[in-house]
Amino acid sequence: MSLSSEVESNSFRTFTLFIFAVLIIFGLVVSIFSSKYRVSVINYDNGLDLNYEGLKEVENLSIWLVNDDNFEKFYFDNQNVENLEISKQLPNVINININLYQKIVVYTDFRDSSPEQRVLYKNLYSTVSVSEEDLAHLVITNGPIDDGFYNEIVSFILTVGKYKIDLSNISMTFDGDTLVVKYLDTIIEAGKASDLSKKGSVVGYILENDDCKGSVKILESSDEDIETLFNC
Repeated sequence: MSLSSEVESNSFRTFTLFIFAVLIIFGLVVSIFSSKYRVSVINYDNGLDLNYEGLKEVENLSIWLVNDDNFEKFYFDNQNVENLEISKQLPNVINININLYQKIVVYTDFRDSSPEQRVLYKNLYSTVSVSEEDLAHLVITNGPIDDGFYNEIVSFILTVGKYKIDLSNISMTFDGDTLVVKYLDTIIEAGKASDLSKKGSVVGYILENDDCKGSVKILESSDEDIETLFNC
């Protein structure tokens, strides 16, 4: 092949690729702005106790542009929502699966002038409990409580929940100094509301083995191991 023929061949391939790329871009632009590919149907579970107004933010938006960033209002209005799983059904349907944060505990703070039963979520968001929840229960009788108190409670329940026990049978009382855990015939004095993840491993082990029908006291210790006193 002569040099001129090779140059012509390369030029033709370059021109062909350029035209192909232009056609693809043109097709994408047409699709983005086409009324055919604008969201008109949004499928989701409306049986949850949520404010769904924020989901309407994507109505009439190009289906190609829809992503999680379009639902900031929905997340703001529903702080117990962990994430949305979004799938697209061309040309105009969006399917949304709503995942909520895990509910951790039902608690009542009797330090308030009008105490009410609330649900604490894994992300520390709380809301009024409208019914008896199948969860562990916590009563706060006195204070003050540290800023990280609820975070410690979440860590404690998540740790205990790894063991084979029914969390709904757990009731806890905090008097501003000591956390007391009751489970069926076992009472555990867990001490201060600190290192509750580590203490939760001890509590979970004791309750799962179900070998103490009495009281257990967890001693405060700076060591890695936690000492316990049994009165079973």
